[in-house]
Amino acid sequence: MAKPSCPELLTQRLRLRQFQPRDVDGLHACFGDVEAMRYWNFPACRSKAETTRWIEILARTTSPHSYQAWALAEKRSDRCIGLVNYHHREAHNRRLEIGYILAPAHHRQGLMTEALQAFMAFCFDELHTHRIEAMISPDNLASIRLVERLGFAREGGPLRDYWRVGEQYRDVLIYGLIDSDRKSEVTRAPTMPHRK
Repeated sequence: MAKPSCPELLTQRLRLRQFQPRDVDGLHACFGDVEAMRYWNFPACRSKAETTRWIEILARTTSPHSYQAWALAEKRSDRCIGLVNYHHREAHNRRLEIGYILAPAHHRQGLMTEALQAFMAFCFDELHTHRIEAMISPDNLASIRLVERLGFAREGGPLRDYWRVGEQYRDVLIYGLIDSDRKSEVTRAPTMPHRK
């Protein structure tokens, strides 16, 4: 039996799964929040209809899987509270970039650390990724602290005017993590995902 393109990953408190139409309210709490989206490479959604279109995109995979998104859901309620994804995957070079967002009501609970530990274990172990990158705004101190806690190192930047968002341009920093550099001491939650 073929493996699903978006396998479910479980952590102590979270379920990472394929997006469903019912996730619009949860994702809109992220994509519709101007403050939450201030560091993303596209503007906040102005309506749930816009977020619904994003869910339709996020629920699909691209061939040969250069992009894939998971809904970040509470394990007990299965309610969507955010997103993790990889994009710009280059299978030949065994590298990809990651993105993530969590609804502001769920910040400062260690949830994104927990989610990314499982997600990165999947990328390294199941996708045979050698290098994971994160492109982060220099002002996004919380995201910088998060990836550094997970073992990423700053490798470059700021790259000036890297993203165009509306009519403005934004700078980014490059953070990278090589599979062999993964640090076991940062694993406060289980790093190996449980597959459904």
